[in-house]
Amino acid sequence: MYRTLMFCFCLLFTQFAHTAIYYWVDHQGQTHYGQQPPLDKSINVQKIAVSTNSSVDPNQQQQSIQDSANKIAESNAERKAARDKLQQQADENRRRNENCDASKKKLAELDYGGNRLYKDAEGNYSRLTDEDRNNQREQLNDFINKNCR
Repeated sequence: MYRTLMFCFCLLFTQFAHTAIYYWVDHQGQTHYGQQPPLDKSINVQKIAVSTNSSVDPNQQQQSIQDSANKIAESNAERKAARDKLQQQADENRRRNENCDASKKKLAELDYGGNRLYKDAEGNYSRLTDEDRNNQREQLNDFINKNCR
């Protein structure tokens, strides 16, 4: 409570503080700037008043806020596009890995499955001939070599 009260008290008096900069040229011709005038009273001193209150045009301030909002929106859109691209790449990698795993499994079934019955698209069962088995084996090997690591 005490700290808050002291903080408010300090804020009250800071608005009454005026900042001034002093400008003078010494006897050797050197130019000086300072917050306090020189001790030598024979030197001509000019006081430069610095205003702490800045007057901002409301239209300019509104435009500045709008520019900031536009930059934030652009940044958010860029991050979303990058995140979507990464997600798309991850999905594509996952699908490729699933297809590779399925192809490797089919190749293993062809090699070690013996003379199995296979169901076609119409629901009929048939056995593969050696030529069909070799064609499928070549297709699967080509797919694995091109798409799998």
